[in-house]
Amino acid sequence: MGCSVAYRLAKDGARVTVLERSIPGAEASSAAAGILGPAVESFDDALALQLGRRSRELHATLAEELDEQFGIDVGFRRCGVLKVAFGEAELAELDEQAERLRVQGVRADRWSAETLVREEPACNREALGALSIPEDGQVEPKKLLSAVALGAEREGVTFRTGSTVRAVNATGRRVRGVQLTDEALDGDRVVVAAGSWTTLIPGLPYDTETIFPVRGQMVTTQTRPPLFRRVVFGAGGYVVTRPDGRVLCGSTMERVGFQRGTTFGGMADVIGKATRIAPSLSTASIESHWSSFRPGTPDGLPLVGETHIEGLFVASGHYRNGILLAPLTAELVAAAMSGEVASREAQALSPRRFEEQGA
Repeated sequence: MGCSVAYRLAKDGARVTVLERSIPGAEASSAAAGILGPAVESFDDALALQLGRRSRELHATLAEELDEQFGIDVGFRRCGVLKVAFGEAELAELDEQAERLRVQGVRADRWSAETLVREEPACNREALGALSIPEDGQVEPKKLLSAVALGAEREGVTFRTGSTVRAVNATGRRVRGVQLTDEALDGDRVVVAAGSWTTLIPGLPYDTETIFPVRGQMVTTQTRPPLFRRVVFGAGGYVVTRPDGRVLCGSTMERVGFQRGTTFGGMADVIGKATRIAPSLSTASIESHWSSFRPGTPDGLPLVGETHIEGLFVASGHYRNGILLAPLTAELVAAAMSGEVASREAQALSPRRFEEQGA
């Protein structure tokens, strides 16, 4: 979020400094699978679906821009996303989901079990059918992060790593900058994009339940040939296959505070779901595993925009859709800073909705 917003603002001519306590993207950004699947994640929420689709298309434009300017392929692929059903109830849910998506103008094709096996032979033969969403896809978060950070630097953004923000400084209802460990840094605009740690920063008008950590554990392996051509959801999990054969399996959703690490239970959960989708993974070796924290919110929507403190903006709380919504978030923050009249979508994401409830 920080790099995306910085890159966008710098292109508009702003002088931007990014403050990072470790290195950019060391937390959830680097741990994410990079699924660009708004239709699977948000089929029952018209607003979230609309936002996700808009941001997915911004990803396509951004990927082309970064490739042309810096020669970096960020792995954007409109490979399609599948959701697989293993029971009659799940099959009925796919029918309902397909209809809702079509009403929203999303192409959603119902596949029979025969079509599924023909298109994705590695999928479990016990599956009764699937929902195919061909416009969705994936991106490689680490490559995207490197490219956006490079783009930001080329646009004049200053990165200060090892800088821990101790508090946001404000006078009355006007931001003045931030307090670092050994100095105060002045600034007339401050954007807080600290993920799950956002509400731990003193000076923000939120309690710790406004944005909270949700741990996700993941496992990776490698297959030859590549396991799937598409991103596949099913059995409560997902499997993401990269073109070179890397396979990412995820993910748990655990409210355990800031407890880091992977657990036997978490790994068993992820592996069980992945092998339910693709039984051949049961003989694959585990190459790596990790966990990180998604920033959740009470209503499932992120906080994007200006707070009641003038000049203080938030870009956080994106939960499972941080990578997906990063380009759109940058656009919305830039628009808010320029004084544009807030769109309906921007109003729905306004951080002030939680301040008003708190008041």
